[in-house]
Amino acid sequence: MSSPSFRRILLPVDGSLSTEKLLRQALEFARRIGACVNAVHVLPESDLAADAGRRLSGSGGPEAFARRVLQEVSVSASLAGVACATMVGHSDEAWRAILRAAGDTESDLICILAHGRPGASDRVGSQTAQVVEHASLPVLVFR
Repeated sequence: MSSPSFRRILLPVDGSLSTEKLLRQALEFARRIGACVNAVHVLPESDLAADAGRRLSGSGGPEAFARRVLQEVSVSASLAGVACATMVGHSDEAWRAILRAAGDTESDLICILAHGRPGASDRVGSQTAQVVEHASLPVLVFR
């Protein structure tokens, strides 16, 4: 029996301090196995209307934050020698957007944090647990 070959890794990032640890570990793993990374930052649908108002007033907002987080991932990947694409997902249930992104990017592995932003998943329960439960591809959980 041959071992699985992971070529496209989906990396959900939320911009928390824990993201830095995940990045180091996941990018090193990707570099070692020659995989590319697709990073996704999920914004709640409910933030979209609020963000539109912020853009009109010239202030930042969730979309601007997402772009900054993904830019940091892109730079880190480049420094690690790992090809990286980024995307923003939209859903009030982050786990659904993560699984949708995995399908859209034809990922064959999801690398995710055991715990993301505090309070981000209070309504639904652990987003990571939902990803693990519903994913049809392997999920590597980082602590």
